[in-house]
Amino acid sequence: MDTTLTYFRKSAFSRDALVYAGDLDTQPVEGTLPSVYYLDVRSRHINLCRNATQVTSPLLACKQHGMLGRSATIRGDIISSAHRNGTFSNAWTFVYMAEEFKWSIARWSNRWTLVDGRGNTVAVFERASFRASKIGTLNIMPEHPEHLVWLIVLTCELVHRTVKSSERAAHGS
Repeated sequence: MDTTLTYFRKSAFSRDALVYAGDLDTQPVEGTLPSVYYLDVRSRHINLCRNATQVTSPLLACKQHGMLGRSATIRGDIISSAHRNGTFSNAWTFVYMAEEFKWSIARWSNRWTLVDGRGNTVAVFERASFRASKIGTLNIMPEHPEHLVWLIVLTCELVHRTVKSSERAAHGS
């Protein structure tokens, strides 16, 4: 069975995100449904945590490098690296257990697909359109190790940040 996760902004002006289990249309009222993950987002850092109270001990910590943040190191129980796929690409590739995984982002689409080195679809992210707080929904195909799921959740946010940055640049803001 697929794992479905829904990303919401923590608040209207926050870059941080709360990730809930299931395909949700609206963000749960605080205290009614606990988030599965919390993404603590800084300018060049993203920390994946179990919840907002554990930001000092993240599951994974991602640090972007370079003037344009074109590469990243990811540390935690695993160590990985990620890089953008090209000069004008919003897509990212990361490595897990010596296998490369690539986020594919079609232009003019709100759908991003993660494929493994053999071309198999591992996850699909559907970005929400015109929603104040909902970022989108991530579907992860069945039977993946927990550490890979963490990398998928984290790199999906990395891709989201890159896409948003490109959109802002294109619109001159």
